[in-house]
Amino acid sequence: MNINVLRSDMKKILISIIVLTSFMAKSQELTVYYKEKRKPAQVKKKESFDYTEIDSFLIEGMKKFRATHKPGVGKDSIQLYNQKFRAVSDSLYAIVKEKLKKKERNKAPLAIPSYDYITILKVNKKESLYYPQDNVSNDTVSRTSFNKKGKELVDEQINYNDSEIIYLDISQKKKISALKVHKFDFRGRKFLIDETLEPQEWELTEETKKIDQYRCYKAILKNSDKKVEAWYTNEIKAPYGPKGYYGLPGLILELKEGKKKVSFDKVSLFPSESIIINPPTEGEKINREELEGLAQKLFDQY
Repeated sequence: MNINVLRSDMKKILISIIVLTSFMAKSQELTVYYKEKRKPAQVKKKESFDYTEIDSFLIEGMKKFRATHKPGVGKDSIQLYNQKFRAVSDSLYAIVKEKLKKKERNKAPLAIPSYDYITILKVNKKESLYYPQDNVSNDTVSRTSFNKKGKELVDEQINYNDSEIIYLDISQKKKISALKVHKFDFRGRKFLIDETLEPQEWELTEETKKIDQYRCYKAILKNSDKKVEAWYTNEIKAPYGPKGYYGLPGLILELKEGKKKVSFDKVSLFPSESIIINPPTEGEKINREELEGLAQKLFDQY
């Protein structure tokens, strides 16, 4: 064999190995964007009513009573008058209570909007960080109307939105989460949980589907108290996914957690610079058990 041809073939093989090694190394550093439809975790309503009609009803009722009942002379007569007055008052307020309930039933509720929650997963060779693309804040919805006398009436609804930042270091079995969970804390404080990364046991299936350009396989999480299924691809060698799920042979592109679904949006595989990941540090330090018992603790306090 010609020595020059041999050298040329060896050079091509070497270049292929370098390119493949480079791709495998680069594929460990990536940025993934996910999206999901969310609704507020908690809703607080402040509704206004037009009390003009109610006030007129009460005033008219009291006028009729006073026109037909006069306190007599003597202790017994005054006591009897007061008893009748209280009975009429109770009856009037019972009617008012029903009127208010009817008004509330007939009033069209303010919409509880769903919104696009965009999240980012950054991965380097040993860590991952999952976080919302934008700062998550509460939003207020209001509706203004006017009564017959031109008085402004405002219905207001505050939608409280949860958020989570999740850091994983698989090699160190470390998980740090910065959470804002209104289910457990109506004040909306941020909590920081530093915990050991628990192993996730997956059942790998042969079921496949295409997500974007990637061939994906279905996996079902076995050691969970809720139904979790993931669609991962072997074409991107990163054992991570959204919401702190990990441990599959490739990147999770779609996740179903109960009725909630996180979908793949796009991925950047070749960052121009190395991805540096820092775990979250802000929030009140608490453990998982304390967080889940927080709602009862706050209820007992108040």
